[in-house]
Amino acid sequence: MIKLITLWIVLLFSFPVFGQFEIYDEEFNLNFLKIKDGGQWFFKGNNHSFSINIIAKNITTTESPNYITADNTILQVSIVPLPKSNLDLSKLTIAQQKETLAGYVDYELDYFKNDVKINYKDLKKEWVTVNSILWLIWSFDSRDFNSPEPVKGKPQFQIYASTICFNQILDLNTPVMKDQSFYQSKSLISRLMATLKL
Repeated sequence: MIKLITLWIVLLFSFPVFGQFEIYDEEFNLNFLKIKDGGQWFFKGNNHSFSINIIAKNITTTESPNYITADNTILQVSIVPLPKSNLDLSKLTIAQQKETLAGYVDYELDYFKNDVKINYKDLKKEWVTVNSILWLIWSFDSRDFNSPEPVKGKPQFQIYASTICFNQILDLNTPVMKDQSFYQSKSLISRLMATLKL
């Protein structure tokens, strides 16, 4: 895992120097808001904000605004701050975005395998541009999840979509349960991606 973290940081520091920017110091607070036709994840910082809309008939919230159930589908959103570097985050090239996102996903997969003990298989990655925003959609078969106790209702698959929002990696995630369709779940993630507003 240390090697992957190092690789991710090296990737971020390996680009040409553009100068340090205050955006790296910005922190975002997450709120879940009820809106017409569903809900909204709203991330507010000191100088920037972004949001994702969830169109659903029924939304159940939890104690954490990161987790909701929308029309019987579990959805999670999370952000991970990018390490400080000399990159101008407002002017990342497509190649820089891809290297950053790919390094982040490798780090997460290493965490799943070594810390959470998810023996994932059939990993799939797909680059998609939605409304001029680059995303990395990644999914895997999680049926071989190892646990010291029996796991009830464990996911058959996990579907993620990751992108860069200012100084954060934004992750959307849904676990695909036994009675759910992988393709319908992926379509739901795609609809969420299309509502991202920066």
